[in-house]
This record gives sequence, C-alpha cells and structure tokens, in this order.
Amino acid sequence: MILKESFRMQNHLADLAQQAQLFLSRTENVVHIRQEHLRSRRNPSATDEIIEVQHDSDMVPDKVIGLYLDLLAEREKLSAAISKAKASAEIDMDSALAINKIKQDAIRRFQSMARIKSTETMVDGRDYLINSEGNQTPYVYTIRSVQTIDFDRDMLKGIIRRLQRETDEISTKVDLLNVTLEVDYTAKYGFDDSFEDAYMKFVG
Repeated sequence: MILKESFRMQNHLADLAQQAQLFLSRTENVVHIRQEHLRSRRNPSATDEIIEVQHDSDMVPDKVIGLYLDLLAEREKLSAAISKAKASAEIDMDSALAINKIKQDAIRRFQSMARIKSTETMVDGRDYLINSEGNQTPYVYTIRSVQTIDFDRDMLKGIIRRLQRETDEISTKVDLLNVTLEVDYTAKYGFDDSFEDAYMKFVG
C-alpha cells in the first residue's frame, strides 16, 4: 500500500483497538452471572430456578483480548514498515514537515510585521504653568507622534517570498511521496471492517 493509505490504516487499527478496550472495560461483558431463584425457602410449593444471564454480545472476552493484542501487533508491524519506507525517501519527511511548520509560523509573523505602516497622530497633552499672578494654571498643548518603520520592508517581503517558495516545494514533495512511496505491509484487516468484522476475522 502507499504511504497515505498506511497512515489511514494506522488510524483504523487504533480505532478498532480502542473499541476492543471499550468492550473489555464494561463489566457486563467480562463476567458470567448465574442467578439462583430460591423461591422454595419462602414458598414450599414454589419451584427453585437457575437462570444463566445471557450477554448482550456473542463475543468472548478472551477472544477480544486476543484481538486487541493482534491489533497492537499489526500496528507495530505497520509502524516499522512505514519507518522503513520513509527511510528510503529522498528527504527526511518528518524533519522536513517540522521545519515547514516553523517556516510557516515565521511567514505569518513577518506578514503581520510587513503590514505595519508609518503614521502620524496628533493628541492633546496637559501641563501646568505659573501665571503672572503666581498661580499654577493647567494648559493644553499638541503632541505630534510620528511612527516610522525601523526595518527594510522590501527585504522582509523578499524573505517572505523565499520562505513561501521553500515551504511550497517541501509540501509538494511530501504530497508526492504520500501517494507514490510504497509501504511493504499486507493489511490483515480491511479499511471498511467494523469491530464486529475484525472479531469474526480473528476468531476465524
């Protein structure tokens, strides 16, 4: 199967294993209940009865445990096959994707920085002076605030374009590898298998 399918199979095996865990976590699925209705102790003319309480499911707990362990083993085999396939790729996919994420974060930050514009604003300031009578008197004056960018915008835009080009190239390579790189793994369970289907396959 191709790499993209192997990732999908990983998720499917994980989902089946989780369903097995949920089955085993329900007490009613993993115990046997035998009820003895001792009517004759209170009513000598009544008949005692033994009832074996039936499970809601026909699945056998020991078999579900076996299925769970088999699903874990399949996930381990698939993970090893994926690692082997990735090792044969022309690039280290995991490292490339990690670096891409860092570069994309830098692009967003730089784009936000590149949008900053030079501005000029006028606001009122307040101060006090001593008038001719010697009294302290408040007065209002104008504060002109000039904001200018303190970086090379053209250089920054060039860096953004370069980083975008690099991340696009890596994304294209990874996308191509996802649909062309072969993973040496034969699926034991199908993509469309439900938990019940997987159980029936396991028990044969």
